[in-house]
Amino acid sequence: MRTFLQMILLALASALVTGCASTPVSGDAKPITVFEQPIERVQKAAVDAIVVNGFDVTKQEPTYVEGYRPRKLGLFIASGGETVGIWLDAQGANRTGVRVDTARSLVGWVGQENWNIEILYEMLKSLTK
Repeated sequence: MRTFLQMILLALASALVTGCASTPVSGDAKPITVFEQPIERVQKAAVDAIVVNGFDVTKQEPTYVEGYRPRKLGLFIASGGETVGIWLDAQGANRTGVRVDTARSLVGWVGQENWNIEILYEMLKSLTK
């Protein structure tokens, strides 16, 4: 019984230290935000918004951009960082729908943030210049 309990505690401690990486999911993304801009320009604004918010761009495709923001401080904050995904949907020549989802690790909810609003705000700033 004691060995079993030690194994459970070791597994829990490992999960807290390393975290459980998570991937953004389009279906989890919040409602579509529509920009009256061509998809190429919105995609560039998405990349810029990820970088401005401290993320490293990990995927850059015509209709999807993903970034990862590592966390480095403390037990809970070091548990995985955040990954943000941005899906783009051309709805005409000068109209693009955008969905943003911040995926967080299971044990990282304590020290992780939802970056959806900040990403959309930076995109809006970039597209209205």
